[in-house]
Amino acid sequence: MSGWGRWNFDSNYFPVAKGQVAGHEFRNIFGFATGIGTSFTTPWELASTTAYAFPASALQMTLASSSGDDTAVVVRINGLDADYNRISELVELDGTNGVTTTNNYRRINDLITTTGNAVGDVTAKNSTTTYAQITAGRGRNQAALYTVPAGHTLFLTRIDAFSATSNGNKYLSFQNKNTSFNGTVYQVAETTFLNEMKITRQVPFPITEKTDLEFQAKFSANSGEVGIFGEAILVDNRYL
Repeated sequence: MSGWGRWNFDSNYFPVAKGQVAGHEFRNIFGFATGIGTSFTTPWELASTTAYAFPASALQMTLASSSGDDTAVVVRINGLDADYNRISELVELDGTNGVTTTNNYRRINDLITTTGNAVGDVTAKNSTTTYAQITAGRGRNQAALYTVPAGHTLFLTRIDAFSATSNGNKYLSFQNKNTSFNGTVYQVAETTFLNEMKITRQVPFPITEKTDLEFQAKFSANSGEVGIFGEAILVDNRYL
C-alpha cells in the first residue's frame, strides 16, 4: 500500500489495537454532555442534571428501556466486582420491564449494544440511581470516566476536548480527576482552552489499579456542550 492514507505500521500502538501484544489492550474513553456549567463536571448522559456518582459497593443492576418496543435488543455490561476484578454479562431487554443482572457491579465501564438497535434510552440502575445509560440511537454509553481493574495499570496516551459553545468571553477549563480506592483524590492537569484542547503525551501517564478516572470540564460563565475523548493502553501488571 502506498500514497495518501497509508497506515503507519511502525506505530507502537497498532499491534496493541490488533490484540498482538500479550497483556496489553487498547482503551478508548469518551464522553459528551450538554449543559455543562461553571463547576467541574464529568460529561456523561445525565450530566446536565446529575453529577456522576460511583456505587459505594457492588450492586445488582436493573436494565430497562424507555420504549416498550425494545424486546429483541441485547446489551453487554462490562464492569468490576466488589474486588475490582473484571466481570461482564449479556442482558436481553424486555422493553420497559426491568431485567436484573446476575452479577453485582461495583463499577460499570461499558454499556454496549451487541444485538439490535434500541429505539429508547437504555439505563442500568440500582433503585432510582442511574449508573450508565445508552441514549437512543447511540448504541453504547458515552461517559468520560473509567475505573482501572485490579491487577492492571492504565497508561494515558492522549486526551482531547472539544466545544463549539466557548468563545473569547466564555472559556473552558479541564482537569483529570483520579480517586484511589482508599479515597485519596488527585485533581491534576488543569488547563484552560477555547473550542479545542489536545494533550498528546510523549511519555504515557500511569494510573494504578482500582483508581476511578474522570475527565472533567467547566465553563467560566453560563453553560454549554463538551466532548472529551481519551486513549490509553491497559496493561496486565504481570507484563510490566
